[in-house]
Amino acid sequence: MEAHSWNKWKKVKLVEVAQSIKAGGTPKRTVDEYWKNGNIPWLKISDLKSTYIISSEEKVTEEGLNNSSAKLFPEGTILYSIFATLGAIGILNFESATNQAIAGIIPNNEIVDTKYLYYCLISEKKNIVAKKSRATQDNINLKILKNHEIPLPPLKTQQKIVEVLEKAEKLKEYRAEADVLTDEYLKSVFLEMFGDPANNPKKWPLKKFKDLMVGTPQNGLYKNSSYYTEGEDGLPILRIDSFYDGKIENIQNLKRIICTNEEINRFKLKNQNIVINRVNSIEYLGKCALVEDLLEETVYESNMMQIELNLSLINPVYLTKFLCTNYVHNQIINKAKKAVNQASINQKDVNSLNILLPPIALQNQFAEIVKKVEQLKKHQKQSKQEIDNLFNALMQKAFKGELTC
Repeated sequence: MEAHSWNKWKKVKLVEVAQSIKAGGTPKRTVDEYWKNGNIPWLKISDLKSTYIISSEEKVTEEGLNNSSAKLFPEGTILYSIFATLGAIGILNFESATNQAIAGIIPNNEIVDTKYLYYCLISEKKNIVAKKSRATQDNINLKILKNHEIPLPPLKTQQKIVEVLEKAEKLKEYRAEADVLTDEYLKSVFLEMFGDPANNPKKWPLKKFKDLMVGTPQNGLYKNSSYYTEGEDGLPILRIDSFYDGKIENIQNLKRIICTNEEINRFKLKNQNIVINRVNSIEYLGKCALVEDLLEETVYESNMMQIELNLSLINPVYLTKFLCTNYVHNQIINKAKKAVNQASINQKDVNSLNILLPPIALQNQFAEIVKKVEQLKKHQKQSKQEIDNLFNALMQKAFKGELTC
């Protein structure tokens, strides 16, 4: 494909390359006949998870479809979100209805390639979202979408652009698959070395968590929002949205808070300690993280506890993986005090958790394997960023007519 000047390509309104652009609708939730035993797929924004949409979480009946503004879109329709999460996109692999937050764009394939239009809309997301109404900041209307202009090269050029971008997108898929395999590998190693904690096939001794601690669990710091700062003053504070699956995420981007010296001494995090969430929705209650690789003195908020471990008995890497198992989560659910939309555990509950205690040498061996896998994951993360950058660069070149092949 020869390089083309973007200025030589026609710019057309989206409505000019579509058979139709319409929004969906939602049958009344209070009418059972519209939903019960439905067999017509009905999609929400949360269903737009990949390039091709292959399943729906919910279904409606024909009666529900006919008595609402919902519409049945054909296979090959491009779905584009216009409310709340703007610019979520996918291509239908089956006939389906949608809710009103999604517009269905049926391409006219005599003049536009479906996949070309899909990639073009991804590249145009910022420009489309920038036109959102000031009155409804999280919405765009169909008029905005229909009138948005896109570059339209000849059909053969569109198809060659798609070939290049599909190859780059395939790299992203391979990278994601490799990341999943890496995570599954660690789970397999854990089960191979220690067995399933639920039935303890290797007959490891069972200890109460309190017997593996130095001291007792300590709740974190509470200060109101006036103490939080946007600048570089104060210290980073670990909050419950900053860790998942045993790891602190984006430690360099933690919020900052003004603390006294007394508060710092009392609530600072220490490497090799464990933090456990004590108040959350039931599915996330008790999530934990290993404290490591702190960039500076860091404190932790009141919705979690910090626990210092007896390192002669328990390896913190092993314990973190153990605390992330269903075996421990089920114990936490059974101990939880439940309220509306949230649940809680206290120090007594954490102290009484049952922990399997293999020999420390075996725990240390597992920790070394985890260390090597984490190094691999860092390389994978860097590789993912490079692939994402490549894909984004190709996208920019493609729709400026700068690709050559």
